[in-house]
Amino acid sequence: MMIVSLPQHPKKVQALLSKLDDDRAALFQLHREGYAKPGAPIFPLDLLAMGAAKRAVSANSAFKQMIEAWNLTSARTMLRTHIDTGLRFSAAWLVDKPHDFATAVIAGERIDKMKDRDGKRLTDAHLVETRTEEYPWLPAVYKELSGYVHFSGSHVGASVDGLEKDDNLVSFLLSETDMKFPEFSWIEAIECFREATGMLAHFLEGYALTKQLTPAELEEGRQRFMSARAK
Repeated sequence: MMIVSLPQHPKKVQALLSKLDDDRAALFQLHREGYAKPGAPIFPLDLLAMGAAKRAVSANSAFKQMIEAWNLTSARTMLRTHIDTGLRFSAAWLVDKPHDFATAVIAGERIDKMKDRDGKRLTDAHLVETRTEEYPWLPAVYKELSGYVHFSGSHVGASVDGLEKDDNLVSFLLSETDMKFPEFSWIEAIECFREATGMLAHFLEGYALTKQLTPAELEEGRQRFMSARAK
């Protein structure tokens, strides 16, 4: 079997790849210092946070390897699942009893079958809608990438190697790599991945801060939140 040496990505892509390493290191640090301190009591949402962080660092490592291997088709699939991690973890902020929610998820219940505090099902579409104000890029990116999770026309398009409009000819290429994509496609994928990491980190950090509050402070915060919703 002949091993083919792949070319390096342009410098801007390489620089962004190095930032993926920084993001992964930051997630490890947040895990150690935020919600997984040795000797600290463990709550159901801690376990959900650990699971989300584990999935995120694994996805980060795999995504980087896919980009380095010029495999944008699989990288986009990984990006979509990475967005899913942050979205579904954030669902704990939409329910009245986050620890009960976490317990149900750990027990195997489907998040999209559960309901938020307003009685709406926690479907992916609803989660995207609730987070769009904070993350305006979500709807378009999520919709585009959904075609990469299950076999769809997106994969047919990825197999097209060239179009000759004058002759009505289409050429296809079966390859492990996606060398035809321009530089901006790789940059866009990495930047979206980092945005998704930032979304997850935001909620992980929020939970870590919440754990530092006393029961009285938590209740005070809950009352303020309920009062604001009632207005």
